[in-house]
Amino acid sequence: MALVLAGVALVVVIRWGDAPVAFIETLPALPLFAVMAGLPALGLPMTPLYVLAGLRFGIPAGLAFSAAATLLNLLLCYALASGRLRPLLQRRLARRFPRLGDLHEASGDAWRFALCVKLIPGVPMFLKHYALGALGVPCRIYLTAALLTTGPYGAAFVVLGQSALEGRAGLALVAISILLLTSVLLAGWRRRRLRVAAA
Repeated sequence: MALVLAGVALVVVIRWGDAPVAFIETLPALPLFAVMAGLPALGLPMTPLYVLAGLRFGIPAGLAFSAAATLLNLLLCYALASGRLRPLLQRRLARRFPRLGDLHEASGDAWRFALCVKLIPGVPMFLKHYALGALGVPCRIYLTAALLTTGPYGAAFVVLGQSALEGRAGLALVAISILLLTSVLLAGWRRRRLRVAAA
């Protein structure tokens, strides 16, 4: 829900504020791609970057651009977490979340584990990606879980960016509806998993 509100606030600022839309429309593609693929691995939120992609490229190209940058970012996080940083990350995870490693070993279900970690509320996205890589979740499962949970958000924020530029309220409402529906579905799945685990 916080992501939805942040995205809507950003669109309002761009559409009715003094945001330099002309400057955004001329942003060079390669530096923007490098920022989207690299800086979220250091903790930069991806949400405003999706909106920028929608503003800069429109919906079809913005979706393709964002998908490629997101995929590269996910691969970067996984490579870092499963490489030389892995022992350090595992120690930190064991200290901070002692049951996390046990959960992974005990579950025997990397898909469920990856989705559960991705849906933990209040934890920055890049930390979840590092945790999944450090805990040995297979790359294909990690990528699929990450794209399933963040893909709808990314697509909706790209659409929001374009709708802000064009002033198309109907398009903005469609994007906001997708965000809200995704939030409700993921929250419902998380609650169901917690009930099953507690039973």
